[in-house]
Amino acid sequence: MVKIPKEVLDVLNHPDAIKVVATKTPNGDVHAIVVGSIHAPDPETLVFGTLIMHKTSENLREMRRKGELASVLVVKGMVSYEIRAKVVEQRKEDKELDLMNEQLSLMGLKMTSVWYLEPREVFDQSASYKAGTRMV
Repeated sequence: MVKIPKEVLDVLNHPDAIKVVATKTPNGDVHAIVVGSIHAPDPETLVFGTLIMHKTSENLREMRRKGELASVLVVKGMVSYEIRAKVVEQRKEDKELDLMNEQLSLMGLKMTSVWYLEPREVFDQSASYKAGTRMV
């Protein structure tokens, strides 16, 4: 486990950042989706809710079983970071889920569960000469 650096947390937790989760299908294909609910309640935890995320959740369950890492890409302007993370668990009852559903209730939506991931590697993927540099 690693701690996500502050500059990465700032982008990750910013409401205007674009956030993508990439998983691997059982046959080895990459599956990537935008997931606006991704955030880090602390530097050692990534959390996101599932709304209509059947394929991604299937992939995450299989990746957890195999010990594979998922990838989270966060982008805000020219700044971008990749967080490779261990899939920890999916919860159907949780305070994070309650908080997300409270916010979504205004739109008439409801998350069904939350995924927890544990950061293992963080890379600077910004549009600069630092792209690809491992931060932690």
